[in-house]
Amino acid sequence: MEKIKDYKNFLQLNTKVNISVRSGSYQGVYDSRIEDLRGDGIYISLPTLKGVPFPILPGTEVEVSFIASGGRFSFDTKVEGRVVDGIPMLKLKKPEYIYRSELRKFFRVDCRLKIKIHRLFFEKLNGDIIFKVNSYDALVKDISGGGVRLQTEIELVEDDIIQVDLTDHFPTINEIFGRVVTVFPKVDKKYEYGVEFISIRERDRDLIVKYVFRRQIELKKLT
Repeated sequence: MEKIKDYKNFLQLNTKVNISVRSGSYQGVYDSRIEDLRGDGIYISLPTLKGVPFPILPGTEVEVSFIASGGRFSFDTKVEGRVVDGIPMLKLKKPEYIYRSELRKFFRVDCRLKIKIHRLFFEKLNGDIIFKVNSYDALVKDISGGGVRLQTEIELVEDDIIQVDLTDHFPTINEIFGRVVTVFPKVDKKYEYGVEFISIRERDRDLIVKYVFRRQIELKKLT
């Protein structure tokens, strides 16, 4: 992973970004877009989930990630405030640098890892937006540094965002957010999904890649 200090050629107006909130009342991954770049701020459209905007509070720490020519980019920053300039926006503090990782295909290996997945959603109650989490058992049938194929009892649809909890097998890995990209036919009355990691720390991805290589060696020995 490459650290880039002069990133003006990569972060540009109208760039679509994912905004990951790892803690607090609005934990989850949201869609947004770069609306303006001026001074010490990055101005983004209000983050949305399936088209519904959410009022992420000033002071919230977020991870911003996006894909542009040259790879996948990410950086950590903080929401500094809300601004209305024609449209409502959030002002983010400009980072000192951003990270770039190559867009590459990850080798996938079969496994049977029992994990938890957490479905993040919001409900309106008396005019307020209430954050809720439902947890479900799941079985990872294959895994790579880019995502998992999992089986679970809950019905999801494409583009649903879930939190993938791998801590029983990787204790140092915290939050990983994934997006459902494939819905497979039911197997044994269970739902199966292909889930792409859309918010994962690179050091955590490296742990998964190392596991994949070890697992590949184990499977070759068995055969």
